Amino acid sequence: MLELIEACTVGKKVAGIPLWMAVAGFAIVILVTDIFLGFGKKKRLNEFRINKNILEFSFLNQLVKKSYFPFLIQFVSVALLFLIITAGLYGEVRGNISTILTWGWWWVLLVFIIFFFGKTFCAICPWEGIASLMTALSLRSRKKKIGFEMKWPRFLKNLYPAAFLFILLTWLELGFGVTHSPKATAIFAILMTGLALFTALFFEKRAFCRYGCLVGRISGLYALFSPVELRANSADVCKDCNGKECMNGSSRSAPCPTFLYPGGLKENTYCTLCTECIRSCPHDNLAIRFREPGRDLFNKSKFRTDEAVLSLILISLTAFHGITMTPLWDEFINVLRIFSGMSHTEAFTILMTAIMAIPFLMYFAAISATGMISKSGLGIKFFFQAFAYPLIPVAFFYHLAHNAMHFTTEALLIVPALSDPFGLGWNLFGTKDVNYGDLVSPEIIWWFQILFIIAGHIYGVMTAVKISQKTLGEDKNASYALIPQIILMILFSEFSIFLIFQTMDMRTGL
Repeated sequence: MLELIEACTVGKKVAGIPLWMAVAGFAIVILVTDIFLGFGKKKRLNEFRINKNILEFSFLNQLVKKSYFPFLIQFVSVALLFLIITAGLYGEVRGNISTILTWGWWWVLLVFIIFFFGKTFCAICPWEGIASLMTALSLRSRKKKIGFEMKWPRFLKNLYPAAFLFILLTWLELGFGVTHSPKATAIFAILMTGLALFTALFFEKRAFCRYGCLVGRISGLYALFSPVELRANSADVCKDCNGKECMNGSSRSAPCPTFLYPGGLKENTYCTLCTECIRSCPHDNLAIRFREPGRDLFNKSKFRTDEAVLSLILISLTAFHGITMTPLWDEFINVLRIFSGMSHTEAFTILMTAIMAIPFLMYFAAISATGMISKSGLGIKFFFQAFAYPLIPVAFFYHLAHNAMHFTTEALLIVPALSDPFGLGWNLFGTKDVNYGDLVSPEIIWWFQILFIIAGHIYGVMTAVKISQKTLGEDKNASYALIPQIILMILFSEFSIFLIFQTMDMRTGL
């Protein structure tokens, strides 16, 4: 595959936020930490509730219950997937729409889709749409089985396959310029489609969506913050339901493809918003609601090691993306190569591994201190699991800040590409030679970036307080035990501000 990846060139340089804004940001992060520690301890957030069921609109309710609804909302994304593959395989490198659509729009906007609409991308996912067509789950009778329905291996029933794919994609993206190569982008799209098809044909339900899809699993953790949820209207109705069609399927729909019991659903992580349970429920007891952001994080009571590991990988790799775009990165690579004689790939891999390891080591130090101070008797495994969740909003909001800069400086590359999607010299809409600037001024983006990072820090602090109250109590030892976690989040947030202060060498992609 690596032979197919063309050499890439660095794009324009984008200035970071001004020094005064960075210094103010450093100070505000520390200031709001104290304010919101008290805010969280008083539990005022519990008084704020939004519960608006969008299925109360009769037209939308009836549409979602149609058997063709999944295909209807997946049609455009499937068509775009075929365009990306075709343009990537048969088009030229320069101006090719495959890389712009995939890395400049989809990959960049994905975090904003999660921010506003939760797991909506999973609902319109083209890979799942093609897999559904092939296994007759969307357009044919649910009684007809296609595939072998094997059990997913027990040792892979976790998030580690998705975490591995995320690390691998980052290594290829930043180490080999995948985001600049139309052919590599097309191959990535084909491989993801192939993985979704293979698991759909050979394994039960949608095992790839539940365990293996890097996009679904990353969005699953981020969607703990999301303002959109699918939940039962009444737990008692679900409890008294004998058929449990949401889990077993019906003549109108398939069972939940990600092994969930919608009646007991309490968080967004593994729900894909496929709406199969809504169509199958004979009691019309399921709702898609708008809610206040962060509810799942504040209510978190069950903690998992694989989710904690992926949370730390997210905060590591989001920072890593930013670091590799700064002038310092090339200096690090060159110094390491000079003193070690390594190739570029070897030096890149060593530095990537080191940068990923640093947050893990800092986190281990923080939870070890928390364990000793709390005198709770809880093991290191518990602290590792529980206190990784407050890092999710810190990573998520830096991700938003970083991608906001990408999108506003690169989004308009799509305009000439629409006229010449294959890079073959076409001018379908007369925009091929039009050179557009930034979507908005840098000053506007600077404000959004600094506000995103501060907001992420606030949500992280409040999540840490909530988890501490539930697990360690509210005595003096518990309050002191939280200090290492707060210091850790301050360090991560301050480093995020340091990154957006740097001049960035732009590349198409995240």
